[in-house]
Amino acid sequence: MTEMDPIRKEISNPFSTGGGGVQFEAHVQASFAILMLANGFVPCLPLMPIKKIKLQGKIDGYETDDLIVFMERNDGSQKCKLLGQIKHSVAFTASDSIFSDVVHAAWQDFNNTRLFTKQQDAIAIITGPLSAADIDGARWILEWARSCETAEEFIRNVETAKFSSDTKRQKLQAFRVQLQKANKDTEVSDDQLFEFLRHFHILSYDLDVKSGVVLSLLHSLMNQYS
Repeated sequence: MTEMDPIRKEISNPFSTGGGGVQFEAHVQASFAILMLANGFVPCLPLMPIKKIKLQGKIDGYETDDLIVFMERNDGSQKCKLLGQIKHSVAFTASDSIFSDVVHAAWQDFNNTRLFTKQQDAIAIITGPLSAADIDGARWILEWARSCETAEEFIRNVETAKFSSDTKRQKLQAFRVQLQKANKDTEVSDDQLFEFLRHFHILSYDLDVKSGVVLSLLHSLMNQYS
């Protein structure tokens, strides 16, 4: 498929500081286009074919608008979508402005029943390499939320000293602070926090470097269809 050659050339460019964030966003978007063309699947959601990809969905009302991926089973029996915000660098802290913007957008979409279906759709921040604290803290508490049955169980696990860690508790507090800001300075309940975290994902892509693992996998996938 010679049509893929321009994509291969573009996605191989190294990350640069001048406009690097724009390049990273374009590379991530291209990676999902490759998955669609190759009948692949997206992270976070059940294995269903990609039917459509929408870029810059603000015009359609999405706040998490860099990438919206629509999936659907071939018989039409099940549909879902992934809302993605692409940021090359972010710190999952109570003071980080980028994290604040991402959570604010995600919270608006999460509560928009016209655009988002709970227990079915997912929201993700797609970013570059994570710090050790974010890997051990932010990413893990999201996985814990998805493995727990109730908000009470989840909060207890995070707050239990020997079961959890200070890093995890700090990251949970960062989510609380940012969600309160997004919720018009009104504190969210434990149940609201729990449900939001169950739908929120962190995806780390190393598409900012030419020698990245994700890039190698994409090239391998394209090679099967070239």
